[in-house]
Amino acid sequence: MRDYGPSMSFRPFSGHRYRLLALATGLVLLGGPGGADAQQSTRLELAGAQGDWLQYDHRNDLVVDLPADLGGPATTRTTIRLRHVVESVSVDAIAYVTTLEEVSLEVRPTPAELPDLSGIQGLQFHHTASRAGRTLSLRLAGQSSEAGPGLLEQMENWLGQLGFPPLPGGVVAVGDEWSETVPVPAMALGLAVDYDVVQTRTVRLTETLSTGSSTVAFLAVTTTWEPAPDPSGTGGGVASLRGSAEQMVRFDTRLGRFLGSTGTSELELVLTPEGRAQYVAVSATGRQITGLTASSDSGSDLRE
Repeated sequence: MRDYGPSMSFRPFSGHRYRLLALATGLVLLGGPGGADAQQSTRLELAGAQGDWLQYDHRNDLVVDLPADLGGPATTRTTIRLRHVVESVSVDAIAYVTTLEEVSLEVRPTPAELPDLSGIQGLQFHHTASRAGRTLSLRLAGQSSEAGPGLLEQMENWLGQLGFPPLPGGVVAVGDEWSETVPVPAMALGLAVDYDVVQTRTVRLTETLSTGSSTVAFLAVTTTWEPAPDPSGTGGGVASLRGSAEQMVRFDTRLGRFLGSTGTSELELVLTPEGRAQYVAVSATGRQITGLTASSDSGSDLRE
């Protein structure tokens, strides 16, 4: 097997309590409009110029309601900072050099052991995306070959955790919506259980407003997770998960870049661990925010 560098998967927590916390955090790690001159249709696609840089700061706060025998309620905070530098631009795609500048996980009450994320912090890769924001290729810095499907899926998850949905890649009108449904295998969530999730993400263009030199499109994003009808499973237990998330995403249509997003999420997990007859029921609620600092901006767009 080719070595593509540090693993981007969380090392499993010790004990059922922190495996459940890791699952909830990993899954959901997924401003009000103002101004004038509303427009009824717009083109939504990525753009940029060579040398431009974009820094996205993401934070996810999660409250997890664990059973008393697993320690009771807990809170987690996940922080991710990604920096994109535009390497080249073509008619159909944009190539970035992307650096994972920061990734951290805080848990309260603090467990005896937390995942060691030092191996992935500072990870740099060459990433080419279509104008609709879908990953076309991925190559880690220092590697001559492209990453395999497993790492590509992991990186897609990390990029998706910023909360930015796929774009239609063309002109859409206010009120238009588009959606996609994809499977999320248990392996992608770091679980050895008979468990897969079907994720459906629906995006609707609610409004476009001109403010100064920018035109901002507001996208209402609804994401749902449901158990897959035919889970692949790897043994080790059985799990069933349902959940949903609501986000408001801002996109600059003139500069062709996401400005940020805010959102909330809810999920319910029922897990029957291997060797246990009794199931464990867990619920969680989360709040996510992602903001942008760019080479052409004077300050961060990360706002409460």
